[in-house]
Amino acid sequence: MTRRPVFRDGVLRDNPVAVMLVGLCPAAAVTSRVIDAAWMSVGLFFVLLLTRLCQAILHALRAPDLSEPPAPGAPPQTSVFPLRPRWLGSLLLSSCFTAAFELILLAFAPSESASLGIYVPLLAVNCLVLERFQRSGPEDEPESPVRVIARSLREAAGLGAGFAICLVAISLVRELLGSGTITLFAAGSFGGTIEVGGLSSVPVRALTYGGGGLLCLGYLAGFARLLGRRKRRSGATEAGRS
Repeated sequence: MTRRPVFRDGVLRDNPVAVMLVGLCPAAAVTSRVIDAAWMSVGLFFVLLLTRLCQAILHALRAPDLSEPPAPGAPPQTSVFPLRPRWLGSLLLSSCFTAAFELILLAFAPSESASLGIYVPLLAVNCLVLERFQRSGPEDEPESPVRVIARSLREAAGLGAGFAICLVAISLVRELLGSGTITLFAAGSFGGTIEVGGLSSVPVRALTYGGGGLLCLGYLAGFARLLGRRKRRSGATEAGRS
């Protein structure tokens, strides 16, 4: 079986925001400030990674033993994904981890919890998290439990990193051009807000509204497709030369 770089695919080829266009509600709703986008990215990374880890562990506990070859005449060992946790179990896992992240956010950053509002509980049914429920199916080839868990963690980490990169990039453009500021984490005497003089005096206020998030998202998706098209053309050119 060919081993694909699942972490790199999650950041680049299968980027959830710029390429697959899933989980877009936070990209338009909570990217008016960089700190909001950062917290939302942390939350989705937390929920996605732990949900996929539990799914992989449950699958590994039911997986066939691949350490020894099957006996002569015995039927080949197949994946036990038909016995995998169903949608209800996966949704229960994501809901538990979402509630845990919400409690952590309320305890350590209550102001950010209020700023993110309903979008933190909605992580449990985020399209990216739900889309992952269907990716472990009968078409997957049997693997050892350790490889199943490791691949699932790399996949979730790559998707979480790709989601975070896009959200932070969108929020940086929106806040910088729309408010002339960059809001980060407060530490010590640093209040957490950086003002850019030239932009704060004449900001583009439209970017701070929901439509500004959609506009930035559209440009980001278009740029990703342009890069993908150029990469395919260069690959075809190299193949033709060889």
